[in-house]
Amino acid sequence: MQAIRLFIKDDSDIKSASSPTASEDIHLAVHPDPVSGKDIVLWDDITAAFDDVIQIRSGTFVQSFLKGADFKILDPLRIAAVPGVILDVVVRNKAELSLESLKKSLPGSEADENKPPTSDISITVSGRSPAYGIENVAMAAAMNNDNPTLKLLSRGQETEKDNKSPPTPGNNTPPTLQDAAPKTQAPGSPQETAANAAKNIARTMMNATLGDNKALNALGDMYRDGRGVCQDYRAAMDRYTKAAGQENADAQCNIGQLYHNGHGVNLDYTLAVHWYQKAINQGHTRAKYNLGTIYQGYYRDYAKAAACFLEAANEGFAPAQCSLGSLHQRGSGVPQDYSLAMEWYRKASEQEHTEAQYNIGHLYHQGYSVAQDHFQAMDWYLKAAEKGHAVAQASAGVMYQHGQGVPQDDSLALDWFQRAATQGNANAQLYLGLTYEYGLGVIQDKKAKEWYKKAADRGVDDAKGRLKVLEQQGNSV
Repeated sequence: MQAIRLFIKDDSDIKSASSPTASEDIHLAVHPDPVSGKDIVLWDDITAAFDDVIQIRSGTFVQSFLKGADFKILDPLRIAAVPGVILDVVVRNKAELSLESLKKSLPGSEADENKPPTSDISITVSGRSPAYGIENVAMAAAMNNDNPTLKLLSRGQETEKDNKSPPTPGNNTPPTLQDAAPKTQAPGSPQETAANAAKNIARTMMNATLGDNKALNALGDMYRDGRGVCQDYRAAMDRYTKAAGQENADAQCNIGQLYHNGHGVNLDYTLAVHWYQKAINQGHTRAKYNLGTIYQGYYRDYAKAAACFLEAANEGFAPAQCSLGSLHQRGSGVPQDYSLAMEWYRKASEQEHTEAQYNIGHLYHQGYSVAQDHFQAMDWYLKAAEKGHAVAQASAGVMYQHGQGVPQDDSLALDWFQRAATQGNANAQLYLGLTYEYGLGVIQDKKAKEWYKKAADRGVDDAKGRLKVLEQQGNSV
């Protein structure tokens, strides 16, 4: 790691932005440079933390960009790391910015975004993350502002909408949820430029400091997911709790989800249900779905799970539509009905729900509720497989290997098996073992034993059987 600290350039010379006791250092990742052979710090990492950087200094020595053998500056820009030394990041001196003037500089304001703001904010960045320094400035601005009720443009409504679409847990997995990922570019997300990310983080943190419940919930999401700040579930819980105290339904659902997953708190389904119910009392769709997953996975009460899923499904929530389809397919808590399962899967697939796309392929493959159709099955498997669905990838491999719905192709079968196996799919690991043992599209190889071992460790009996056979044959293939 390379330690750096903020310096500000005034009209005459370079001076420290604050006293040594007040200034805090941050640390950036160091990378080995394949060109120069040195440890380096990427310029993009520096500019992501500080705006308007002029140069980097080590004492009075200016750290220049590294050059190649032709004396041209290497791309991407980089400087040599200096172990054990705190480098000074020199930026232009800027006037202190009022809350109102910062508002005009943020995306979505009436100010022309193509023109540089007339003033900006200079910050001291804390050691945990650049965003923490921005939060400190936001607090100071709020305390010194004559009108503390002033709120900047908020992403709250957009966040409220986005937070209602978590990924779907598998039908036979323990009742834990992945945290909902916003569909839009959220503060701190990789899709944003560093400048826009910093502005959106600042906007969210300032509004949260001013007590805006939507911003508090959005800031909780950032801490939960590690977007723009270091991941910190306790900090997320703190923000969610403040927002939930203002009856923010998203925050109530998110608190339930932390208890549901045991993130930053002891796993507690009773408290998860309590908070989900609070959000449901306000009509929160995702909370209905999440409550259904607890009834399904923990309490094994499939009838109550189906009732929860049905409410959320009727409100257009794709994960609930898919889960309800799965219950109808298995006849769990509801009458078994493949046609109804297909209907719900199709509704979810219209929203590009990956699990639903795989399930439709499976129904076509097996001929449940529809005439068996390998072409349709393969089409749906590929839709899900190309999005990274491991079971669909393994299924596509089987279809290629047997020439079902597509021309027979051992090479493509091998490719799909490898994609699924590297994600930990046990059946794909077994298929790879068979592929290498019998030389299907590849030269026979002792890799067969490696893949059988991986599958056997995941409890696949056929893989255990093949391992015994190979051991009896003296590990030969």
